[in-house]
Amino acid sequence: MSGNHLEEMEGVEMMEGETQPRLLTGDEQRVLDLYDRLDELQLEIALLKAQGVLSRDGPEVVSEEDIAAAEQDLLKAKSLFLSRANVIQSVLVTAPILKAIHAGNEATVVEQDLFPLIQKRDQLSSTLTALSTQARTARNELTNLEAENIKIARTNAELATKMLALVEDANTQRTEDIEDPKLRSQLEDLQGKMKLSRRRWRIMKGTASATIAGSGIDWARDPKLLDIVLDSDGE
Repeated sequence: MSGNHLEEMEGVEMMEGETQPRLLTGDEQRVLDLYDRLDELQLEIALLKAQGVLSRDGPEVVSEEDIAAAEQDLLKAKSLFLSRANVIQSVLVTAPILKAIHAGNEATVVEQDLFPLIQKRDQLSSTLTALSTQARTARNELTNLEAENIKIARTNAELATKMLALVEDANTQRTEDIEDPKLRSQLEDLQGKMKLSRRRWRIMKGTASATIAGSGIDWARDPKLLDIVLDSDGE
């Protein structure tokens, strides 16, 4: 019973495989393979000719200028070869596409089979265009948000600087209110050391900020690096 069931399933699979249409006939596939092989042979012939010319006419001593000139000649030859191949390929591809679209009932079976694929290609192209537009819009919005974030961070840094200045003024007033000369002297000494420490910190932080900003790293997207570059004080 199970053996008969397996045979039936295998038969169904074979029938399903047989009903799938082939995109290319054997002759068409052979033509494409021969065309690819022809391209390879033409490239090999061009390389062999170039090697023959170099071995026959090449100078015994090759300078940097000779190497640069040879590289330019190679780039020109490659560009011409690719342009020629692209033109031929465009001609071979465009004609069947135009016939598949405009020939109607006069189109061959292969051209008629090509028409649904062309429609699918156009649909995918439209979808890709829409997705590209959405991605570009999202990138623009992200850029605007990053710019706004930088602006807000700079404003916060300015406010923090003002707040520290107010705190320093308040500390100065408290120092003047102390009547004991010894305590006042100790406090002034501590404040002097704190100012020196702050100066050193600002120098180190400014150096780190300049290094990060000039390194080419995308620091605007890293909150820690953004804080180092834009924050004027780290206290």
